[in-house]
Amino acid sequence: MTPRLFVFCFCLAALAGCASTPDDKAVKKPTAPEVSGKQKKEQEARFIKDIYRALEEGNVATADALRVRVLYINPKSVEARLARGEIFLRQARYGPAMETFKSLVKEEKLLARSYQGIGVARLQQGRRAAAKQAFDKAVSLDGGLWRAWNGLGYFYDSVKDWKRAQQSYNRALKLRRDKPALFNNRGFSKLMQSRYEDAIVDFRAALKLNPLLKVTRMNIRLAQAWLGRYVEAIAGASKQDLPSVLNNIGYIAMIKGEYAAADAYFSRAMQLSPSFNETASNNLQKLEAFKSQSRPKGTKEKR
Repeated sequence: MTPRLFVFCFCLAALAGCASTPDDKAVKKPTAPEVSGKQKKEQEARFIKDIYRALEEGNVATADALRVRVLYINPKSVEARLARGEIFLRQARYGPAMETFKSLVKEEKLLARSYQGIGVARLQQGRRAAAKQAFDKAVSLDGGLWRAWNGLGYFYDSVKDWKRAQQSYNRALKLRRDKPALFNNRGFSKLMQSRYEDAIVDFRAALKLNPLLKVTRMNIRLAQAWLGRYVEAIAGASKQDLPSVLNNIGYIAMIKGEYAAADAYFSRAMQLSPSFNETASNNLQKLEAFKSQSRPKGTKEKR
């Protein structure tokens, strides 16, 4: 179960199959008509904008091709170097991304965005405290960096500082209410606080923006299960997803002490999918352990 949609750069798309990033030193400038310095700056700005649009749409290869075109215009473009770090993030190449962003912190106009990138890379490497430091620096320099605020929300969730987590997600959403991942993440924060009804409101807001988010649909099912609405939690699940849905709902029922319901859901998951036998079987063993702990000593389970 993957409950979160952490935003690396614009609602992370699939990382597999991304084109490799060429060595900037290997880029050769093609023969082209001479243009003025003003025209070059305008072209560079236009291509940089197109790079981030491509990343937002999940077109990493296109973004990288555009980055190379920027280097044709201006081989020393620091914006192209920053974009290279963002592309590395999308390719899950966090080490190269980190080094790229670190090399740009001396560029004053890129300082805040470089710290944001460093924070994302560190978070993906599991270095949460170091990520927080970078995000704090980023937002202190530029309060408009929504990804840094989202990262801070994620950090505060990890240490159960719910107040600061909500404040961070709220700041991110104030900047970008068009990002379903931000609603999902704030909703999951509320889910962890047992604020199930509030969480569902955020999850539905995320699905309104993008009805195809399977992670968010699963999160709504989890919140409904915690509220005891098992029938609602299962409703609409596809045949492919149903075993996973039943297993998750069964696990929540087990945690809540509703053992008969948990047994039924685990058993049904096993019946529907042989591939789920091991997972559901392990959960049934846990269920028996829970039952044993809940029974008074010297008594046996009634059949």
